[in-house]
Amino acid sequence: MVNEVIQLTDPMITPDDTVLEEVLGKKYKIFQNFKLKISEMGLVFEWNYYNDTKAWLCKVINKKKNTCWLSVRNTGFKLTFYFSEKAIEGVFGLEIDDKIKKIAKEMKPVGKSHPVSFLVENTKIIKDSMKLLEYKIESK
Repeated sequence: MVNEVIQLTDPMITPDDTVLEEVLGKKYKIFQNFKLKISEMGLVFEWNYYNDTKAWLCKVINKKKNTCWLSVRNTGFKLTFYFSEKAIEGVFGLEIDDKIKKIAKEMKPVGKSHPVSFLVENTKIIKDSMKLLEYKIESK
């Protein structure tokens, strides 16, 4: 199993499409597909460098509200959603891959939030990501 290492750690190199294509390599097409779906939903990417993680992270924003985080790894890109205690239960009722539901059950809460974090490796996972994004937008 490949060790997952966060990428985009230079605060001076803003992650534009050229940088992302270079870092993601073969996974860049999956990222482009995800980016297109995000755009179709009216959501936007907001990249920022964070000193606590020493890396560039991306917020996927819906009208000023953060719906999920995106981080770039040596293995592709990862999405992390945070759900309230009430909302996490709804994740288990979504028609998404059981692996994502298993991750949701196994991840430890962060304060009162329940994280769901997974690597986006194929178009099936992009479809599941869209379902999670829609659910996140609908839930409070």
